[in-house]
Amino acid sequence: MDNPSELGTLDTRIIRATPLAQLAKKPEYTIFTVTIANIKKALAPKKYTNPAIKVLVEYYNCLEVFLREEANKLLEYRLYNYKIILKKGKQPRFRPLYKMS
Repeated sequence: MDNPSELGTLDTRIIRATPLAQLAKKPEYTIFTVTIANIKKALAPKKYTNPAIKVLVEYYNCLEVFLREEANKLLEYRLYNYKIILKKGKQPRFRPLYKMS
């Protein structure tokens, strides 16, 4: 797995070089690092990019949806977003409807 968010939960540890080298050889482990520089870069304000440069020409008629102001807007509150129709006589299983990452 190349993307850490695919892992679900992360077990984080600080370990010495020898155990790290042993774990790195096992395919069931994904090892990655996070540095303060990565965190600072992720939290830094992003520079403005004109969407007309990045968006394909066929989407120019709806360029306004790619503006930063639109992306930062929250959706209006709704009591529910999806209607789930249950089959008659059936009971739903007790589990999440979908995986959350």
